[in-house]
Amino acid sequence: MKQEIIRINLNGVNCYLVKTEESFVLIDTAGPITMDKGYNNRREELEKQLDKNGCIPGKLKAIVLTHGDVDHVANAAYLRDKYHTIIAMHKEDTDLVERLTLDKMMESFRYRSLILKVIFAVMNKTIRRISAKTLANFEAFAPDLLLKEDDSLSSYGIAARIIHLPGHTAGSIAIMTEEGDLIAGDIVTNMKKPGPALNASDFKQLFKSISKLKSLNIKMIYPGHGEPFEASHI
Repeated sequence: MKQEIIRINLNGVNCYLVKTEESFVLIDTAGPITMDKGYNNRREELEKQLDKNGCIPGKLKAIVLTHGDVDHVANAAYLRDKYHTIIAMHKEDTDLVERLTLDKMMESFRYRSLILKVIFAVMNKTIRRISAKTLANFEAFAPDLLLKEDDSLSSYGIAARIIHLPGHTAGSIAIMTEEGDLIAGDIVTNMKKPGPALNASDFKQLFKSISKLKSLNIKMIYPGHGEPFEASHI
């Protein structure tokens, strides 16, 4: 099956459009991030990029969410309605999209780095204020399909399967294609260099998931933040 992964870089967060000869699957939908100077759901630019690549209503077979963080799911409900498609994600993250609260938003704001711990402590009130505004604008939704380990996406036109990688969030997943490409969400990042996520709800689980990744035959990794990189760099 011929398919192409198109990175959509939305100024700090990535979406990926998996394109086949007849249809598309969108991985993540972007949204506001805590570093934004003002509220920015990135919706207008995302729609422009979808249109540019020929992804129009009727051709988007599914939206697959790698996890439930707002910066990856904020546009999901809107896009489902516009493109007449479905939303799929892991059941362990459904609370983050169906019943989001400020405390749930902050669950993954935990860091290993002492420097980042200090920065977060100093900026905690500011981050909570920004997050509260994001929460006020969030469009809650219920997913149409709950995904689990090894589920195939062939019914939606792409040769790929689901890998469950808890740690950043409990329901974090990656999408692994037959060619060995991995769309990884936030389990890994490439902001300055490739590596494990800087923040996580459970670092013990995160590193188990990283070990699991290393056991797979992966060629390229497409992270939620930063440039794609060769799997050997993880």
